[in-house]
Amino acid sequence: MAKGGTDIGKRIRQLRESLGLSNRQLAIKAGLSQPVMNRIENGNRKADIETLEKICYALGITLIDFFSIDEEEMSPEYLELLKNAKKLSTEQLKILNDIIKNF
Repeated sequence: MAKGGTDIGKRIRQLRESLGLSNRQLAIKAGLSQPVMNRIENGNRKADIETLEKICYALGITLIDFFSIDEEEMSPEYLELLKNAKKLSTEQLKILNDIIKNF
């Protein structure tokens, strides 16, 4: 899961390379300069939320996708919980969250 500036930069690089994009191509698609993209990927500059949204859009993903944990890292119980939670209504999710908070 992406955390700090360095981890975010590594995650961007991983996603960019998986799409076969160069750093320059991603910078152009995101409307950023290549030096800024380089600094973000190398962890020498933090990306504010607006910049990260531009990068995610250029990568064809959402911010939720960007920060999501790889399913391989999740326990079977956690995966089952997520699978079941996806089927709940908004009200049911609120109730479940209240139960979990008070557990």
